[in-house]
Amino acid sequence: MADLMWGSPLEDRDPTTVGPYTVLRVLGQGGMGRVYLARGLGTRLYAVKVIRPHLADEDGFRARFVREASAARAVSGAFTAPVVEVSPSDADLLWMAVAFVAAPPLDVLIERAGVLPPAGVWWVAAGIAEALLSVHGAQLVHRDLKPANVLVTADGPRVIDFGISKALDVVGTASTNVMGTSGFMAPEHIRGAAGPASDVFALGAVMMFAATGHAPFEGPSAGDVLAQTLYQPPNMHGLPSELVDVVGRCLAKEPEVRPTLGQVLEEFGQHRDRTVAPHAAASWLPAKALAAIEGFGSPTSAAPTDPLRPPPTTRPITADLEERTVEARALAEAGDAAGARDAYAGLVRDRTRVLGADDPETLRARDWHAFCTAEAGDVAAARDLYAGLVRDRTRVLGPDHPDTLHVRNQHVHYTAEAGDVAAARDLYAGLVRDRTRVLGADDPETLRARDWHAFCTAEAGDVAAARDLYAGLVRDRTRVLGPDHPDTLHVRNQHAHYTAEAE
Repeated sequence: MADLMWGSPLEDRDPTTVGPYTVLRVLGQGGMGRVYLARGLGTRLYAVKVIRPHLADEDGFRARFVREASAARAVSGAFTAPVVEVSPSDADLLWMAVAFVAAPPLDVLIERAGVLPPAGVWWVAAGIAEALLSVHGAQLVHRDLKPANVLVTADGPRVIDFGISKALDVVGTASTNVMGTSGFMAPEHIRGAAGPASDVFALGAVMMFAATGHAPFEGPSAGDVLAQTLYQPPNMHGLPSELVDVVGRCLAKEPEVRPTLGQVLEEFGQHRDRTVAPHAAASWLPAKALAAIEGFGSPTSAAPTDPLRPPPTTRPITADLEERTVEARALAEAGDAAGARDAYAGLVRDRTRVLGADDPETLRARDWHAFCTAEAGDVAAARDLYAGLVRDRTRVLGPDHPDTLHVRNQHVHYTAEAGDVAAARDLYAGLVRDRTRVLGADDPETLRARDWHAFCTAEAGDVAAARDLYAGLVRDRTRVLGPDHPDTLHVRNQHAHYTAEAE
């Protein structure tokens, strides 16, 4: 069945015009801004991204945005939605207009039609790789390749959103405002030095999502996901065996180990050359995915241009809370920890009032509020917020629930960060005991808690006990992960260090 309309109705806060474009619908939003379906001076439709005011007001952002968005116009439109116009740097609203493509994003396609077979994953990957070659040829790095930024049409995927692309001539500089999406960012991108190989890493992550429905790195918070990306192997669960090699190489921690885009396309050629009518999407995609693509591109004739807004009194309160949650999460992922902290504080208050203190979404908002409080620099306040959350999640969900164990870990972590290492040592001892009982002695989270327990034991002054704890951890990580795993080498280093400290 065709979608009745693209996007969602406008709200009072949305503009009715942006530059020469008439705004019709809300297509989505992210860390940088809100995206609208808009009509040009004629009848053609465009996707217009409007930058969040707090970003536009940052020193140097306006000139940088206009420069980079204008540079994106050089990217070929064969496998992209081309940038057609960019606002002047002194405009009240910063915006960029992109040709509108009536096709579902990859994450929506997977939600509606299920994960893709290996052939379909290769077909999507080849189109993305061609698009990225065009991006890199224009001396740009995409920096935010993810399923939501890949539109899947019947004649191939289109890569969109060059709004946070970075010119290659400044890519190697350190950044205090790393922009991208956790779970799809390469380790060097997280550290502030994204390059062309970072887009290859994101390509591997998108292939993983297309084949399994999950990202290679996931966790309860953006910070957890970033830490996993830096130090843990990707979660390959559910990935078909024929994709393990290429996805694994794309997700290598070291940029120089990853394949080039040309090598990815060369490997795809082996599949293409064995395929009858390789130009046809039906040769690659299952019928359910083809139907979802066709339905998405055929809304009723009046719906896309219908700008009517619902009366404010009819808007469901819970829908408003959901949108505010998306906005708060976008602020966190964009690096505005203080803004996200304040947004989540309001969400906690209103979710408690509307849904109740024990509702799962209220508890989740409290988790994010505490995390963003820490990210904004107040670790003592975060520690206290997590202490209350541990108490309430234990009461509502039970002591062994994964969410309870997670907030216990956050509480003890920020207890240590706030300087009370003796208390953290004792809390970690209890967490090790309970994670061993619930998850097993060899679970990565159990081993990680043992590492922190040993470290806090040393910081609390008992280096001999820390030495012995690390000795046991070296033995068990060697057995579980192997002698050459980075985590094993880390605890061997800690064991040697505290052996020396204990004389």
